[in-house]
Amino acid sequence: MAGSRIWAVVPVKQFSAAKVRLAPVLSRDERMELARVMFEDVLDVLAECEDILADVLVVTSDLEAVALTRHRGAGLVLDKADRGIDAAISRAVRHIGAQLDGLMVVPTDMPHVTRRAFADVVKMLEIAPSLAIAAAADDGGTNLFACRPMGAIAPQFVPLSFDRHYRAALQANVAVQILSLPELSLDLDRPENLRTFLTLGSITRAHEFLSSIRVLERFEQDDRMARQAIDHAVARAR
Repeated sequence: MAGSRIWAVVPVKQFSAAKVRLAPVLSRDERMELARVMFEDVLDVLAECEDILADVLVVTSDLEAVALTRHRGAGLVLDKADRGIDAAISRAVRHIGAQLDGLMVVPTDMPHVTRRAFADVVKMLEIAPSLAIAAAADDGGTNLFACRPMGAIAPQFVPLSFDRHYRAALQANVAVQILSLPELSLDLDRPENLRTFLTLGSITRAHEFLSSIRVLERFEQDDRMARQAIDHAVARAR
């Protein structure tokens, strides 16, 4: 994409506060470790995109995330506290300044994302103004947001954000490209997402970690207990 400068911005919340909706399946320490390895997986893929991205900028207040970012040589903006994705994006935009042509917001809970996906996003932004978005499979959220120029529309990472982004682009006469790649539709946000992710057999740190703690066996045990409860209720009703 000659002449363009597409930045990847990666907002990272405190690992200790990440993935609380996975609490029914994972302990606090396990959730922290999962957040860490997913972040590493995403950084690994972004490192393969040096030829299609201007740079990668991580925004975080987590000290371990800071160390991992510096170790990999990615750009870093230190945040004082977790104030949400929109605030992190604003901070990144101020940091980049005039160098910013286009923006791609990359969440860290898509460890199975590929270089192909990012290349497709960059290609979709060749004609400006444009917006490329991917919907979360479960909750109407936005899994990936990319626009060119930066001010084409404002990111709004709130409940049902995919529809908000889509409507905002239409109102602003910004061309919308919807990404339907499977690696962009599934995030690891809910217990059922873990089961789906493990069936993919991806070669990632996240897959290796979840396999090592036998997460699928936990689901199988829960399924057995649920079936036993149903069988017991049916037997009592007879």
